[in-house]
Amino acid sequence: MSPADALVIFGVTGDLAFKKIFPALARLIEKRRLAVPIIGVARGGWELEELRARGVREPGARRHLRPPRPRRAVREAVVRVR
Repeated sequence: MSPADALVIFGVTGDLAFKKIFPALARLIEKRRLAVPIIGVARGGWELEELRARGVREPGARRHLRPPRPRRAVREAVVRVR
C-alpha cells in the first residue's frame, strides 16, 4: 500500500478536534509517525492564525493527552495545519 499524501480533518475548528484529534496528532508527531501535511477544513470565519492561536492556548488539548504532554507537542500539531 502506498503512503498517504495528506491528512484531511473536517471540522478542524470544533471542540472534538481540540479535545481528541490534535492530542492524537501530537502523539503521532512525537513518535515520528506522521510525516504528511495536515489540511484543515471548517466553516468560514476562521483564519489559519486564529486556529493556531487557539491550539496553543487551548488547555483542553493538553489535558486530554495521556499522559499529559507539554504545550509544544499540541502546538506542533496545530502549526502543521494548512
